[in-house]
Amino acid sequence: MGLDFDVKTFCHNLRATKPPYECPVETCRKVYKSYSGIEYHLYHYDHDNPTPAQAVPQKKRKGRPPRAPNRSERSHSPGRETMTYAQAQRMVELDIQGRIHRISIFENIDVVSEEDSDADDAPPSGTGGATPKSGKHKSKEKKKDSSSHHHSAQSGPAVKLPEAVFRELDQERPEAPLRPSSYYRYIDKSVEELDEEVEYDIDEEDYIWLGIMNDKRRRDGVTPIPQEVFEYLMDRLEKESYFESHNKADPSTLIDEDAVCCICNDGECQNSNVILFCDMCNLAVHQECYGVPYIPEGQWLCRRCLQSPSRAVDCALCPNKGGAFKQTDDARWAHVVCALWIPEVCFANTVFLEPIDSIEHIPPARWKLTCYICKQRGSGACIQCHKANCYTAFHVTCAQQAGLYMKMEPVRETGANGTSFSVRKTAYCDIHTPPGSARPLAGVGGASMGSSHSEGELEEDDEPSIGHDDDSKGWSSERAKRAKAKSRLKMKRARKILAERRAAAPVVSVPCIPPHRLSKITSNLTVPRKGQFMQRLHSYWTLKRQSRNGVPLLRRLQTHLQSQRHIDPLPPPPSKPSDLKEQLKAWQRLRHDLERARLLVELIRKREKLKRETIKVQQLALEMQLTPFLVLLRSTLEQLQERDINNFFTEPVPLAEVPDYLDHIDTPMDFQTMWNLLESHRYLTFEAFEADFGLIVNNCLKYNAKDTVFYRAALRLREMGGAVIRTARRHAERIGFDYETGMHLHREKLAHQRDGGSGLGGRESVGGGDRGSSLPHHPCSSGHLDEGGESSSQEIGGKGVSRKDV
Repeated sequence: MGLDFDVKTFCHNLRATKPPYECPVETCRKVYKSYSGIEYHLYHYDHDNPTPAQAVPQKKRKGRPPRAPNRSERSHSPGRETMTYAQAQRMVELDIQGRIHRISIFENIDVVSEEDSDADDAPPSGTGGATPKSGKHKSKEKKKDSSSHHHSAQSGPAVKLPEAVFRELDQERPEAPLRPSSYYRYIDKSVEELDEEVEYDIDEEDYIWLGIMNDKRRRDGVTPIPQEVFEYLMDRLEKESYFESHNKADPSTLIDEDAVCCICNDGECQNSNVILFCDMCNLAVHQECYGVPYIPEGQWLCRRCLQSPSRAVDCALCPNKGGAFKQTDDARWAHVVCALWIPEVCFANTVFLEPIDSIEHIPPARWKLTCYICKQRGSGACIQCHKANCYTAFHVTCAQQAGLYMKMEPVRETGANGTSFSVRKTAYCDIHTPPGSARPLAGVGGASMGSSHSEGELEEDDEPSIGHDDDSKGWSSERAKRAKAKSRLKMKRARKILAERRAAAPVVSVPCIPPHRLSKITSNLTVPRKGQFMQRLHSYWTLKRQSRNGVPLLRRLQTHLQSQRHIDPLPPPPSKPSDLKEQLKAWQRLRHDLERARLLVELIRKREKLKRETIKVQQLALEMQLTPFLVLLRSTLEQLQERDINNFFTEPVPLAEVPDYLDHIDTPMDFQTMWNLLESHRYLTFEAFEADFGLIVNNCLKYNAKDTVFYRAALRLREMGGAVIRTARRHAERIGFDYETGMHLHREKLAHQRDGGSGLGGRESVGGGDRGSSLPHHPCSSGHLDEGGESSSQEIGGKGVSRKDV
């Protein structure tokens, strides 16, 4: 075909672009919407001998009829050509059905309502038979005709927009009540007010006991005790016991500074892993060790106190009592530490660490092992020493009580499947405990188990376990015998402590009420045999407090007790150089974090400053587009106000200082009033603005004498301001404004105005200097609503009085 490019390469590169596609031949330049169309055109069309376009009869298609050309289509660009800056200022580019249309912003677009569109679509009455086939086809024709009306010539009258229709109702509605000057606000009651109220609520147990007591009193011929009196007495007993314990005991004694977790025997805690205390049994556990992801508000109870508060539970994996319990999947109980250390046991939920399952997977041989500490066999599952060839078995809680070496540490393993983390558990008997890691005897599940001592600290009667003899290379037989004897003595003490704890009953601290306080409560009663009833009620209250492990019966007192317990104690002063170094590093990290936060805040401040400047530029650009005349007047008024060096004409004249000012001046004017009029869009022409400025100067010249400073300032302002106004007027005439809208004039109108008013403009230019040099001395005829005067009209010095107008 004689093309000067490779068609195959061109088509291959054309796949990476988006339609429409244009033929690269200069004489053709046909545009196709699909890649297959341009490809077929390049391969089969003869560009050397182009055939003239022939009118091919088109088949009648169903659906939408062919669209009629309108005026907007004549202005669309043939391809996706970028508009110049001048075109972009007066043209709008639209993409309609794959074609680019450019519409001038100066064209008048008619608004066609739906009723007019229906009237245009209706067939004439003289034609018959030709009716639309379907409603869908009719709606499409309506849309097409309405779109063509938008760009068609103004052949008919302009259609008005619909107007709102309303009517006033005659009925009289009552006026809304006035809003109150204040709102209801809940204020917590003071301690004295709560002390006077009865906060105790009777429960089912109290109801049964009171019924038994009233039945006995009826048999004895004594009036029964009402429920209100019973609630009052129980409330007084609770509050008296709380006040007594609160006054005698130091609140700091509720805080156990040496408390350690009964699961991991560690007293360290972090913000995300604090030590929680049970409000009933005073159990101390870490959040992560016991499975408490979130700290609850108010009272917190462990699982045993929550589900079995009045009955003791036994561990299914060891013979010891007390400690951190969780339920198993078969409704039994087990220590959390036992479930952690026995290999076959696991947790169904690793977040909440409950329930404990897979106990049935423990081999029978582990159940038959004998604990060398408590000497019990078959009562629980034992673990063995991790030393090779050492088969010493012991219960997990027994090892904790005896102070054996038990350590958990995370291990990172890298294999074919990637990196994984696991937990390595190591436990040794007392013989194979590593040197320097021996611990004293600890309690089972208590809050103070003595494990806060540093590693390597020995007991008073202990001797060093490693000899420093230069001649001996290992342990001698005497030292080995002494170590074994010491180990036996230590295990014997641990066995005795464990036996005592298994047999002992839990100690519940119930505060005592002094006799004189009891007698004072009894004196307030007016029932017969009140002394006997008060003794029985006090015994019942004591038993009820013991059944709840000493927890107060009033919820408010429980919350107060918990808040006292969770007060963070003051950190002890550092005693070692390592502690001082750690504290110094912590302060350095804090200072580094604060510096980073400061830099981040500084970057945010700079960003917001740039955003504010951008918004100001956008605001200025928008004002230049919408209200350019207002922008010109603002700039002119700022220049005029700068000429007032002494600020004589900035504010209105105070009438309190010059009471006769309005007798001489009919229309006061000042720059502040002009600013108010300007911002409220009162200046529709430049002549009104110039007249108000002349009014400022003329009022000052009329009121003040010629020898005053105000008169001279007015003359100076008239000369300098006249030049500013003449310059602004020339700018306004050169730019061209439509004073009705405050926007720029159309270029055609501006050219017509300049051509038509050239003669008048020349005449005005001749006398412009005289008119600008002498400002009008008559008040402004444009009615302004805001009246104001100029600054003070009397100059009060020590020599005389002078009048002025600002």
